[in-house]
Amino acid sequence: MKAIFLCDVPNARLLRNHLDKDKGLAVEYVIEGVIYLSKRYFIPFREHLMKATPFVSCHKEDMFIDEQGVWHVLMFCCLQSDIILLVNSNGEDYAKYCSIISNGGEKVEPRFTTSQRYIRK
Repeated sequence: MKAIFLCDVPNARLLRNHLDKDKGLAVEYVIEGVIYLSKRYFIPFREHLMKATPFVSCHKEDMFIDEQGVWHVLMFCCLQSDIILLVNSNGEDYAKYCSIISNGGEKVEPRFTTSQRYIRK
């Protein structure tokens, strides 16, 4: 998959604005892991992307760029949110490179759950 990543953007609102203007670096990426955050942690995380956080720093070895130039990223999401953040810390303790996947207003839980209560017809 491909996404556009931006470096050192302070919050998700600015990130989305820059992505809408096609700024950034388009790269192939692979999701190495999914980090589900509660709303209590996700909202401050998306508002302060350049702040060091323990859930980025403890997984920074999982985020790297391989020999083929493919970015290995983590996906941060909240079940009550309609955006997903793709993050590559590049060895830092904060979200150095970020991209957003928008659910188009749909919450993450119904879209990605495997639960039988969200059967679609």
